[in-house]
Amino acid sequence: MRISTHESGTGRSTRRQRHRPRRLATGALALALLAAPLSLLGASQAAGSGETLRKQPAGATIFRVSSFNLLGAGHTDSGQRKGWASGATRMKWAVQVLDDNGINVVGFQEMQQPQYDKFHELAGSRFGIFPGNQLTTAAMANSIAWRRDTWTLLRKETIQIPYFDGNLIRMPYVLLQNRQTGQQAWFFNTHNPADAHGPAQKWRDKAVAKEIDLVNGLREQYPGTPVFMTGDMNDRDKFFCPMTGSTELLAANGGASSPGGTVDNGGCTMPEPSRVDWVLGTSDMNFTGYTALRDELVQKTTDHFVIYADANIPPPSVQESPVTRVLVLSVEGLRPSAIRKAGEAGTPVLHRLMGEGASTLNARTEVERTTTLPNVVGMLTGRRVNADRGGHGVRADRDTGLTVQAAAGRYISSTFDIVHNFGLSTALFSSQPRMALVDRSWDDVNGGTDPYGLDDGRDKINRFVSTTDDHELVDRLTAMLSRSPKALTVAQLSLLDDVGRTSGYASKDYRATLTEVDAMVGRVLTTITSSPALDGHTLVLLTAGAGGRGHTNKDRTVRGNYTVPFIAWGPDVVAGADLYSLNPAYQNPGTLQPGYSATQPIRNGVVANLATAALQLPRIPGSTMNADQSFNVFVGPDTQQ
Repeated sequence: MRISTHESGTGRSTRRQRHRPRRLATGALALALLAAPLSLLGASQAAGSGETLRKQPAGATIFRVSSFNLLGAGHTDSGQRKGWASGATRMKWAVQVLDDNGINVVGFQEMQQPQYDKFHELAGSRFGIFPGNQLTTAAMANSIAWRRDTWTLLRKETIQIPYFDGNLIRMPYVLLQNRQTGQQAWFFNTHNPADAHGPAQKWRDKAVAKEIDLVNGLREQYPGTPVFMTGDMNDRDKFFCPMTGSTELLAANGGASSPGGTVDNGGCTMPEPSRVDWVLGTSDMNFTGYTALRDELVQKTTDHFVIYADANIPPPSVQESPVTRVLVLSVEGLRPSAIRKAGEAGTPVLHRLMGEGASTLNARTEVERTTTLPNVVGMLTGRRVNADRGGHGVRADRDTGLTVQAAAGRYISSTFDIVHNFGLSTALFSSQPRMALVDRSWDDVNGGTDPYGLDDGRDKINRFVSTTDDHELVDRLTAMLSRSPKALTVAQLSLLDDVGRTSGYASKDYRATLTEVDAMVGRVLTTITSSPALDGHTLVLLTAGAGGRGHTNKDRTVRGNYTVPFIAWGPDVVAGADLYSLNPAYQNPGTLQPGYSATQPIRNGVVANLATAALQLPRIPGSTMNADQSFNVFVGPDTQQ
């Protein structure tokens, strides 16, 4: 028996503090501003019962948010800035920047009347804006705009922030609702004073204190609603450290701060590079990209960088979920027909999982390959096989000695990337030697850089255990779950597939082994339900990389090879539900194996983004299966919004 194991760092980071106790507003300012009821909240969610029974649950809310200092028309139209075009002309270019870069929500600074007029002329039908020309010209300067086809305005407010010489300027914050997902979010935009009229640090400090109170007040009043902040803060560490240390805000370009932390005392790690323009969001969302744009178009439009970030708010179905850990079990060679024939007597644990969880016995493998390794890589990446169609490229069912990246010809991200890069821990257990290819692909040499927040390193799999024996694997797996469970664990059992290849997938030996493997899964469940840290907090996703017929699973046209089970079990999973009923966007294929251009069946590859969504993390870059993270196991038809 061969057993190998390695373990890297914990993968933990101070970046993600989703459950950090909130610091409440210290004064009455923010709470007074929020005292009025939101009469519009939830109004757009009402629907007849017939419609809600058929509606696919919403996926993640994914959009691009920007902070954009326009360079006010007064700086250029008066001739003060030589060589610059007029404010109106530059506003035309600013709209082009928004469109070229797909920006959905933008916080403007220094928008003056000629710029507002041109924006209204060019984009008024496509963008909502506040305050625009609804209040004063001073308030107009810091307007928030949003794409009307994506967002609906629910509420608009202002807060007075100290500007030059301490003069109070009304800065806007708005509550928007996403038209596709129904997700609501607050957006606050501000401009803290520069030193152009003399030293202004004390006014910037006062502004930051009021902004902290506003953010915390919004979090106290509406704790389930993310808050985004944009603005020209005219500061770096003196803004970032107190703002991120005293609120739940995270900067899109990373860094971290503890309460009272400063760069000097080591309690504040600044993002690099950092600029005076910022995009931030609260910890119930994720930033998956940050850009400080200074291309040729931007350079003739403004004297600032245009900052934008990609934001991802988890699907509504998981926002209140108690799941903090996900265990993916891939039982190779597990035939749905064998589960049916064995019945509850032969597979009591699998039937328990189906009874207490949501399931289908008619899921599908990848189209191009029905063997184990290509499908397991698909389950980790959310991609098809063919590299020239955006797939992961792993065709052979053996360890080639290379990597997934080599097979695809480019870097391929996985569930391990997302979980690890957001500061959580990962593990891979396998009883197949060929899975060394997976570990190698995301090790400290071949793993990608960490683009999110603090750098957690290249090695995306914190612990890798390989053994040729399923019993030993389960021993090691249950020991880890009992002592040091990871946020994401992927475990692959191969004994059933080995017996199928040797004795036949319909043989007596196979049926006996199925009952044996069922008992192994039972040991894992017992470990979970016996642990206070795991029970009620662990989502188990059980499927297979391949089925089998005769003595093989290579023929991709054979139903027994491309048909696999898919079972979800854990807290808040809809008990006894059929996964096709919970997910009407997916079509039960009957006996067929549809191609990728047809309406899709549930494939084993949806597990990748289901796992990240359950952990309230974003989708895997480049993935195509369940890329909107709408695949649902938590919300029943009678409760779908």
